[in-house]
Amino acid sequence: MSNNRITQSVIVGLATLVAAISWSGLRNVLFENGNWIWPSLGFLILLVFLSLAWLLAESKPILLVTLIIVLVSFLLSFSFRLEYLTILFVAFLLFYFGSLKAIEEKKIRIKIQTSKILKRGLPYILTALSLIIASAYYFSPLAFKGQGQIEIPRSLFNIVIKPSFQLSKTFGISLSGEEKIEDVIYQTLNQEINKRSNPYKEYFPIGLSLGVFFAIKALSIPFMWIVILLSMLIFKILVSMGAVKIQERSVLKEVIEI
Repeated sequence: MSNNRITQSVIVGLATLVAAISWSGLRNVLFENGNWIWPSLGFLILLVFLSLAWLLAESKPILLVTLIIVLVSFLLSFSFRLEYLTILFVAFLLFYFGSLKAIEEKKIRIKIQTSKILKRGLPYILTALSLIIASAYYFSPLAFKGQGQIEIPRSLFNIVIKPSFQLSKTFGISLSGEEKIEDVIYQTLNQEINKRSNPYKEYFPIGLSLGVFFAIKALSIPFMWIVILLSMLIFKILVSMGAVKIQERSVLKEVIEI
């Protein structure tokens, strides 16, 4: 087996292992109030491995199997749900389409430019991950907590209400028991908001999940560049060590002459 094949096999194996650990870490966050740092680090490493797999891929079936294993390992941590299967199918399409885009970009380039190759595929992968994480959040205890009582942050309330009392004093209107009045207004507002929102509480988890999706999508932009920089660094190290070789090939091209 050539060095290239060995390197590719190692990357594929590590990607599947890191995927399982990352999904487990995500479940710990959503179901047991764990720390976001570890799954974030896991997904960063996973995306680096997938990026390297694109750069080294010579066999589409191997890459396809890797993508399937990465997604199926999600079910090992979050258990089986029909809804998950639908989301994972959409995610697989995004994973596969993004992988094809990156590999096609690699094939058409005269010189290997790692950043341009990875930029073609990573946005699709990050969208798929955002979708999976948002769906996992929807069925997690955190989403059910969001169905509880809505409460205006007291600090925000004070910012709004304090100027009103100051304005009343400017016009010579002095209210006794100012703090007590503030408490009554604060409690009344929260009660009224919850009363009005009761018919729509069943939609809160969907709204929160959409918020999670768009928040992760926003964070994925700097995240993508970190992945690209790390992948470029590791790829250069592999080339310098001789584990990966870059060779030049002459390409025959048809031209029209008169």
